[in-house]
Amino acid sequence: MSKEYDQITALHYAAYRPSLHANILKTYLPTTLKSNYGLDIGCGTGQSTIALSKFCNTVIGVDPSKEMIKKSIKHTGISYELMETKTLNFDSDRFDIITFAGSLFYAKSQELLDECIRVSKANSLIIAYDFEILLTDILKLLGVGTETDSTSGYDHEINFSGLHTTNVHLNSQYKQSIRFDITVADLAHVLLSSKNDYTTMANTFGTENLFEKLQQELETKLNTTHTTIKANTFLSAYTVKKYGL
Repeated sequence: MSKEYDQITALHYAAYRPSLHANILKTYLPTTLKSNYGLDIGCGTGQSTIALSKFCNTVIGVDPSKEMIKKSIKHTGISYELMETKTLNFDSDRFDIITFAGSLFYAKSQELLDECIRVSKANSLIIAYDFEILLTDILKLLGVGTETDSTSGYDHEINFSGLHTTNVHLNSQYKQSIRFDITVADLAHVLLSSKNDYTTMANTFGTENLFEKLQQELETKLNTTHTTIKANTFLSAYTVKKYGL
């Protein structure tokens, strides 16, 4: 059943993700001059990789999930690879920007940080960023309680603190609150892209035609086909220092 959930949630993840990635990166990265090479670690289906391509000419997205890579979004200047170990299969001193978009919580280790430093050029950037869609009000409206992530131990603000960071310098760290518009259909995709929320919805509405049932329930409860929801955004940006520079 776990593999089946992976396939279903990956499908909904691919169907819609809020277009917040580029907006978050834009708060830190210059938009006037592109870098050459970017690496997106934990790319999922590629939304964050596409966002990075706005700032780099060539981008590679890597992810440990075969299901996500299979559903990755084709885009000019982007390629995807399966990441089967924490060793990055790239030459040293290659990348100008490396991003972790909501993936560092699962990937954080000294080994991977050292690999990021190895494949980065001197004075390149490593950026860990994330967003938290605040669904408490929606879940209460549906009568299914509060967000499961609130008790999962997941940390949206995670960065490289606690690791050996001699070769990286923390430049910026912040949290911002925003609101964004979303269709009810896309909101249903968001809810069903989380394994925990998918299980909650399946237990409440049944697995048969779950997406259609959830969309209809949301439209009935909200009395609209569009709504506005809140999100928190997070970013930590590092500069790579090596070779005595």
